[in-house]
Amino acid sequence: MLFSLVPGWGHVYWGREAMGIGIFSAAALVGFGYLNTWLVYQGAGKTTMVWVFGVVFCLVMAANWIDIFLRTDPDRVSEDDRRRKLCIQRGTASYLQGDLAVALGEFRECLKIEPNCPEALFRIGVLAARQEDFETARSGLRRALRYDVGGKWKWEIEREFIRLDAGMLAQAEVTVDQEEDGELREKVLEGGSSEREEEAEHASA
Repeated sequence: MLFSLVPGWGHVYWGREAMGIGIFSAAALVGFGYLNTWLVYQGAGKTTMVWVFGVVFCLVMAANWIDIFLRTDPDRVSEDDRRRKLCIQRGTASYLQGDLAVALGEFRECLKIEPNCPEALFRIGVLAARQEDFETARSGLRRALRYDVGGKWKWEIEREFIRLDAGMLAQAEVTVDQEEDGELREKVLEGGSSEREEEAEHASA
């Protein structure tokens, strides 16, 4: 709640970065308009504009505090925690059964409840790595490591990074081999074409 004294900071702390930045930007813009109108502007309707900016600023701050109050309500926190654990359980079960699409959907649903959940981010990274989506995997693992404040998932994340690097290296080697095979095949074809052209020339002669 203390972070919410600065508009938007409380939302950033709770993992709602986009909403927090939006609230902070709105408050800063309206606050600037209020001060500029009050201290600088000397035209017609100054009093009305000051009141309008002041009221809008108060509404932004009120919305900021009310939303944070509702999000930090013990009952809501408890319910969100229950839903998050349920999503993790169902996603893990689907993953073990080989249903990766359902598992991914459950882990993403978990992130809607808690955007910075390190376990969900870690499992999304693992899923992406299994599907050879290495960029998404690395992004998910980095975020998981960033938000794993207690270090609960640190060992698993670092182990997955090692596997990810090995997978990327293997993919790069396969790509190089395929390119080399393609170049060799082109050379062979070019050589065969040259030989046939020479034979045709000798035959015509």
